[in-house]
Amino acid sequence: MTETTIKLNVHELGVILSALQLLENTDENRIVREYGSVTALYDRLDAIWSRMDTSETGLRNDVVPSF
Repeated sequence: MTETTIKLNVHELGVILSALQLLENTDENRIVREYGSVTALYDRLDAIWSRMDTSETGLRNDVVPSF
C-alpha cells in the first residue's frame, strides 16, 4: 500500500504546515532525498488548509491537543 486517507482537523494540519515551514535546510534536503519535494507537499496541504474553517486557529490556551 502506498497511499492512505487520514482525517485531520484544522489545528493538526496547521501543526504540520508550521513544522514544514520551520525545517532547517539540512533536514529539508534529507527529506527531499528520501521522500520528495517538501515544497510540493506544503503546497498541497496549504491548499487544503485554505479551504478549511480557520476562524478558530491561532494562539489559544484552552485547546487540548488531539494526540
